[in-house]
Amino acid sequence: MNKPGDGMGRETAVERLPFQVRIATRAELEDVVRLRSTAYGRHLPEMGQRLAQPEAADFELGCEVFVAVSKLDGSLLGTLRTHANALEPLPLEASLALPERFANHRLVEATRLSIQAGTTASLVRNALFKAFYQYCVSQHIDWMVLTGRRPIDRIYDGLLFTDVGETGAYHPMAHIGGVPHRVMSLSVSEADAIWSKAQHPLYEFTVKTWHPDIDLSGARDLSSAWSGEHATRSSSSVARRMQALLPLQFKAA
Repeated sequence: MNKPGDGMGRETAVERLPFQVRIATRAELEDVVRLRSTAYGRHLPEMGQRLAQPEAADFELGCEVFVAVSKLDGSLLGTLRTHANALEPLPLEASLALPERFANHRLVEATRLSIQAGTTASLVRNALFKAFYQYCVSQHIDWMVLTGRRPIDRIYDGLLFTDVGETGAYHPMAHIGGVPHRVMSLSVSEADAIWSKAQHPLYEFTVKTWHPDIDLSGARDLSSAWSGEHATRSSSSVARRMQALLPLQFKAA
């Protein structure tokens, strides 16, 4: 995925980044959880404390932890984790039933986005988003899915994601401390045409430029994990696991 034409196939320019984006090693998870804890702790102190340790999903098949690592000093600049519905429902499905149009489709949810504050923060976020898109292309995913709280959801509006249901509706998310988030999606196969038609400012960066420093060759191939079971499986098992994470004010009386 780190060569021209590999995963994208339409690159017309080459650009080097001041950091590398790749799959995290186990040794890097200590830095990952430290950044997550700090980033989430700014707005959700209890959630920040919860994220001070690696989560089970950091190791599970169907999930990948992406990291952006500085070339200068090896410091962690950003991270996100992907969840494919190959073996389990998406984390957000513990809180919201997706519309029928998503049934029998391959979905990947981006979670735990955390960026180190600094001059490269926006570039790191854009590179992680590009890696998310490239990952979905390479794994033959149908829909990219994510959740956004205010005002982060405006970033996803800007990327031309749309709400899976009612426009602008917020839903408490069990896997994010019960905080209301919009649930948004973008078709992987249509993303190129959507961004191109809109003359999106990130189209050249995301689709038309090869970034050798984005290398997801360490990602696990999910082709053997997909089966018809994941599309019809009830999310009740995830809901039971996640219910305990909801703050009392969001739990059913």
